[in-house]
Amino acid sequence: MLLLVHASLVHEIQSQVQNLSKTLRTSCTRCDPRAAPPLAMRGTARPAPPVGSSCPSDCASLIQNGVHRSGIYSIILAPGVSLPVYCDMETDGGGWTVFQRRRDGSISFNRGWDEYRVGFGDLRSEFWLGNSPLHLLVTKRHCSLRVHLKDWSHQQHQVLYRDFRIEDELARFRLHVSGFSGSISDSFGWYHDGQDFGTPDSGDLCAEVCHSGWWFRQCFQANLNGVYYQGGLYSLRAQNLLGPDGLVWFSWTDSDFYSLKSSSMMIRPLDFRPHRSP
Repeated sequence: MLLLVHASLVHEIQSQVQNLSKTLRTSCTRCDPRAAPPLAMRGTARPAPPVGSSCPSDCASLIQNGVHRSGIYSIILAPGVSLPVYCDMETDGGGWTVFQRRRDGSISFNRGWDEYRVGFGDLRSEFWLGNSPLHLLVTKRHCSLRVHLKDWSHQQHQVLYRDFRIEDELARFRLHVSGFSGSISDSFGWYHDGQDFGTPDSGDLCAEVCHSGWWFRQCFQANLNGVYYQGGLYSLRAQNLLGPDGLVWFSWTDSDFYSLKSSSMMIRPLDFRPHRSP
């Protein structure tokens, strides 16, 4: 008799869980009707379930729903389409959706158009979120861009662009970035604004020479997707290269041949206001 009662309770609990899951999935399909579903990122960690809202559209909306710890969460890009992202919940009030990170050279960024379109890497280490998901995120709301940089002597700089967006794939994910401020001179916005995205297999000569995907313009003043060089220093002769291809922010050393140790790029809605504790 006890076993029968136990089995009945288990069945009832399972039914309630299934109904709750169905309700959550249904509510999330009503959040935002705009979007073309991107493919899931390869090799990423299982996303932690967000608290509060069942339909977070970015890391900023997670902050507003009570999430204050940096980590991997699922957001909703389109009806029935979720995407794992890494959220920085600490920098300048949090709410930043990270779309690029370099830190140890564990992931090659010498990839083709399709991989840059849908994203690649590991959200726990190095990754590119994907041009299609990034376009959707910056199309929903007016966004700013934050870039963190570090060299091999542990010196760090941060820059902020007030306005950031990229167009869709038909426009080759063309970059629009402006409103610079930061602790180091601008090597990205002033030179790369208005450029199409290029990859080694897309017919972009700079992408072939630089072994990466980026918004190239004869070829770059900044390229944070370049080859990762341990120690930072490299040369054409030593590496048998056609041109510089490192992880470069030119104004750091006024040189194309110093490759940074780490970088991250993240976006947040411009109208975001962090919650301040009294």
